[in-house]
Amino acid sequence: MNTAFVYLEDGTAGRADPTPPRALAVDEVVRVVEDFANAAEHARTAGFDGIEVHAATGYLFEQFLNPHVNLRTDRYGGSLEGRARFVLDVVDAIAARIGADRVGIRLSPHSTIFDMPEYPENGETYRYLAEELGKRGAAYLHLHDLGYLLNDGVPLLSDELMRDLKTAFGGTVILAGGLSRTRATALIERGLTDLAAFGQPYIANPDLVERFRRGFPLATPDRATYYGGDARGYTDYPFAGPDTP
Repeated sequence: MNTAFVYLEDGTAGRADPTPPRALAVDEVVRVVEDFANAAEHARTAGFDGIEVHAATGYLFEQFLNPHVNLRTDRYGGSLEGRARFVLDVVDAIAARIGADRVGIRLSPHSTIFDMPEYPENGETYRYLAEELGKRGAAYLHLHDLGYLLNDGVPLLSDELMRDLKTAFGGTVILAGGLSRTRATALIERGLTDLAAFGQPYIANPDLVERFRRGFPLATPDRATYYGGDARGYTDYPFAGPDTP
């Protein structure tokens, strides 16, 4: 853990020592579950149709799922069911407030982002989660394949795993992560996913759907402009013209 860069009271730059991390007590985990439910209810009040639980890419939910990170010995750790309990408790709490049909969830099986270790029972863990989420009537299962970022572009989700997760869930499945139009179309046609999601391509292609429809080439996003700086990368990517090759 690095110390944080802050400005002191006199305006000079300095360092603030972080609070050492510790495991949450069970009652604190329960409180966090309620925090998610409260946030979802506020989102509905604000006019959102539903919410997506981001249980992917190394964040809190995935830390509970991973047996190399979750070393708890209470009901939120240990067995597969224990490690999955936090995710499912949050989904249940949100569903009780706004309805399960307004709750989607994002998962990233085999993700090792932020140094999350791989583990042998990864596939089993996500098959179990998919089945339990299906029983609860979740609106959709959103799978994020991080192969484009972690595996030199080679997908981390095998066809077998995608098929198993789709079958176990039994509802609408969305796949995202490093997709091309060709691969997305093929996966949908083969029944491995129902929908394909695109993130980064939209940054450089505000007319992405039209480019796909007309077979136009895609502009390449400039990752150096993603996280701040000047105005570059926000409104300067061109729309395709009527005669774009």
